Amino acid sequence: MGEAGSAIRVLHVDDDRQYAETTAAFLKRERVAFDIEIATSARKGLRLLETAAVDCIVSDYEMPGQNGIDFLESVREDYPDLPFILYTGRGSEAVASDAISAGVTDYLQKAPDTSHYALLSNRIVNAVKQYRSQRALEASKDRLSLFIDQSPLGFVEYNQDFEIVRVNETLTEIFGYTETELLGETWETFVSSESYDDVDAVTSALSEASGGYHSVNENVRKDGERIVVEWHNRLVTDDSGDVVTIFSHCQDVTERIEHEQNLAQLRDFFAEAEELGALGAWEYDESGMSTWTAGTRRIHEVDDDFDPTVEDGLSFYHPEDRETVSDAVDAALNDGDPYDLEVRLITARGNHRWVRTRGKRVEGAEKPTVRGFIQDITEQKERERRLRVQNERLDSFASVVSHDLQGPLTVAQGHLELAQQDVANDHLDSIDAAHERMQTLIDDILTLAREGREATTTEPVNLRTAATACWETMETESAALETDTDSVVLADPGRLQRLFSNLFRNCVAHGSESSPSQVQQDSMEHGQMGQPGQSGEAVENGGGVTVTLGDIDDASGFYVADDGPGIPEDERNTVFEAGYSTASEGTGFGLAIVADIAAVHGWDVSVTDSESGGARFEITGVDKEM
Repeated sequence: MGEAGSAIRVLHVDDDRQYAETTAAFLKRERVAFDIEIATSARKGLRLLETAAVDCIVSDYEMPGQNGIDFLESVREDYPDLPFILYTGRGSEAVASDAISAGVTDYLQKAPDTSHYALLSNRIVNAVKQYRSQRALEASKDRLSLFIDQSPLGFVEYNQDFEIVRVNETLTEIFGYTETELLGETWETFVSSESYDDVDAVTSALSEASGGYHSVNENVRKDGERIVVEWHNRLVTDDSGDVVTIFSHCQDVTERIEHEQNLAQLRDFFAEAEELGALGAWEYDESGMSTWTAGTRRIHEVDDDFDPTVEDGLSFYHPEDRETVSDAVDAALNDGDPYDLEVRLITARGNHRWVRTRGKRVEGAEKPTVRGFIQDITEQKERERRLRVQNERLDSFASVVSHDLQGPLTVAQGHLELAQQDVANDHLDSIDAAHERMQTLIDDILTLAREGREATTTEPVNLRTAATACWETMETESAALETDTDSVVLADPGRLQRLFSNLFRNCVAHGSESSPSQVQQDSMEHGQMGQPGQSGEAVENGGGVTVTLGDIDDASGFYVADDGPGIPEDERNTVFEAGYSTASEGTGFGLAIVADIAAVHGWDVSVTDSESGGARFEITGVDKEM
């Protein structure tokens, strides 16, 4: 279906050929790389798919025969991942919902002006880029598995207890054991007793920190023969630091230890580069000559026949960063100090990029050599810049709310209190109630501004302990909390407390309501931690409701449920929107804050029915400690 960087082949299905041709003309004006085929019905579109390679489908909704949703469902039968953009002139929330359920990639409404063609162009490019990247990743995984099975090196994979869970045929040949004999055993099966202390040191280091470790040990085959084996061991963790797997490559170096050791280090280096997502690798030696891979040449935007020296390579770095890179290369070459830098690069075509470059000396090489990889991190740096700008705007917004609005409100409240001391008037009580509502809105808006920031600090938090502590700060009258979990999650403790507080208050208030449609009693939802009196009135009416905290069955997260009247199905898609409330005194920010807290942790939140028919809020995508 096309490789990354090649022309983008688009199938545009629309029963109005003239409109489709106009769209094609504007798209090609936006990007000349578009190759667009037009079909005037879903049936013709399916026929074209059988004979032509397509990277993305853009389809109208209202067409004779099959409409856009029917066409999408037909496409998904044979092409489950092919990008499909529903591009319609008469869209609605119902159509959008059906399209999402059918697996649409994107949804865009036609507009009377021509400016939206740029938006459509970007949607197509982004969808195809993600599609091609996913296909490339899957192909890479297949190649990696094939590489392991056919590798001339022995391969063994361990679980967290260093029990063997996978070996390849080469490893069984090296040690003379069958795969069945090794599975479930530990490294002690083939390491001689004299090498136990050395191997213990390696496994301890792997347990304490991620990274690769190299060792040479005396090992024992099944028949008792003693051999010297070189091992390359690596502990792989995810973004949160949890261990994913531990694996080792090995080879018998009894007779060829010097030569094979250098080869194994080379393999270890490229394995590390691939694992970290490197785009290019390079090597320099003391004579100043270098070797660049195709990926390194692409980053520098040089021709395939470019044969650089060390000085050539350094000349591409920004003048302010060049000396830093040069000193790091010299230290690696002469002192063996590895380095890891994020620096600026100016390509041969004059484009400015941010790159991450890592290097280390090659031990055992014939002459001093430094080998490393380079990765284009320009997009990452741009995301970091946008995040800084966003946080600065949030700070400015919070400042305006807390100072420019809070000050006049405080003055108004003071004068009102003085007036109430002199005059008894129901109108003054109404003003007081309006002031209280304004204060609640300010508090909730400030909370949204703060909770919308990225969760920068997380730590293991026991759900039962956190929930119980939160519950004890609330005035819940006869409501009860049941905890059915011992899970420990990685979270920001303060924000997790806020999430529990808003959910608990919502459940208590909602569970006490007579009408199921009154989902959000904000006076209950938005009470501050440690200030339960702000929502005391609604809590007092919450007698008898039971709130339950528990683990989701598939271990993907946890839930908070109540045994109240539940939330109507047609309101579940809107209860987390800021400002949505069915209560006259509500601000509608309580569950929006819950959604924001979940988002900054990388979690998802949804609502459904509890076992008793009440509301059940599910938080998924949660990292748990085993």
